[in-house]
Amino acid sequence: MWLAGVDTAQRLTLRHPTVREAREIAAATVSDVRSSAYGDPLTVGELCEGINDALRSHFGTEVWVRGAISGLNRSANGHVYFTLIDPDDIGQRPEAILNVALFANAKFRVNAILKKTGAVRMEDGIEVAIGGTVEHYAPNGRVQLIMNMIDPSYTLGRLAESREATLKRLAAEGLLDRNRSLPLPALPLRIALVTSEGSAAEADFMDELSASGIPFEVSLFDARVQGADAPKILAAALQATSKVAVDVVAIVRGGGAKTDLVTFDHYEVAAAVAACPVPVVIGVGHEVDRSICDEVAAVSTKTPTAAAGWIVQQVARFDQRVQNATDRLVAATQHQLLVSHQRCENAQRRLLSGASTALETASRQQERSVLRLRSAATSSLASATHRLDRNDLRQRALDPVQLMARGWSITRNSDGSILHSVGQVAAGDTMKTHIADGVVTSRVESIDAAPPADLPSDDSDK
Repeated sequence: MWLAGVDTAQRLTLRHPTVREAREIAAATVSDVRSSAYGDPLTVGELCEGINDALRSHFGTEVWVRGAISGLNRSANGHVYFTLIDPDDIGQRPEAILNVALFANAKFRVNAILKKTGAVRMEDGIEVAIGGTVEHYAPNGRVQLIMNMIDPSYTLGRLAESREATLKRLAAEGLLDRNRSLPLPALPLRIALVTSEGSAAEADFMDELSASGIPFEVSLFDARVQGADAPKILAAALQATSKVAVDVVAIVRGGGAKTDLVTFDHYEVAAAVAACPVPVVIGVGHEVDRSICDEVAAVSTKTPTAAAGWIVQQVARFDQRVQNATDRLVAATQHQLLVSHQRCENAQRRLLSGASTALETASRQQERSVLRLRSAATSSLASATHRLDRNDLRQRALDPVQLMARGWSITRNSDGSILHSVGQVAAGDTMKTHIADGVVTSRVESIDAAPPADLPSDDSDK
């Protein structure tokens, strides 16, 4: 657009031509338009100066704008450059971008404001409210905000709002207590360490483990813990830990401002912590504020060293429990051995006493038995002697020789059989009669079957 007959500032405020005038201009030649309607064209410098005048006229010498920092770059000469975008555009192609320059001379004032709170640091992804002057920077032809002020309370308010919304969402999805409800490992020797590889946080954590002398097995999962893309990277690293066999997951990083730790307030990271199949130990270097990850993790500690210390303590407690159990077992065994020994001694004494008593009783019983046996034997022997004497008398009384000496005889028939009856012989038979001093042979003349009326008496004793 060309402007004629007025200075640069005035020309920028002239109205646009009407439709009729535009048609008339279009019908004229270029030379006619330039000479009759607008005069000589502006220089680039004049236009840029006019743009600046217009911007100052519209926005004044100071304007405040809110948005999320993106592409922050701290130059070697002390200047800071970044773009400001709408928070909804984080992670995607933004619909609007505002270039911001914070020059070194103004940075001291901004840093002084930030240091008063100590909670806000300018980093990618942080929502800020900043003040400055809108200018058109002629050397590269772009409009930018020359920053000279910042409102930390806005950033803190936005962080608080985002934190509250995230906590409500996690609670609604049942994720707040999911990891905290997992049983803590009694012997956490296998650790998945999620942190920035080579960082001071990793060194502090590993030094504490090494100092314990316990043979831990640590698997490192490298992840960014700060910056606009940190939540996605950190969540992916947490999900990767589920592919290895570990007892506990440790997430550590060093300290910093509240805005440095905004990654740990991100829903995606907190949800990944809650979904871990093993307990998660948080060791982020902040002493006052708790992140959302602190709220959902099984264990929350203040520093990477403290996180490692908690794990070492768990192993030490397990070792102490084993030692205590061993001591109790040894004490119980010794007590049982003592009791058993005492029981054996008592049983031995009872056995010896009982054996002595039994021996005495048996000895007395044996003596009585011997006496009874001796008495019985004497009695039996006397009785037997008496019986033998009677038997001997009977035998002597029945001895044929003795009988024959007393006058009895034995008669046999011709076949040598002893005669018991008169029926065994007949008249004319020969008989032999044995008497004490010989044998008499006779012949039967007659047989008288009647019993004798009077037997001869034994006169041998007369």
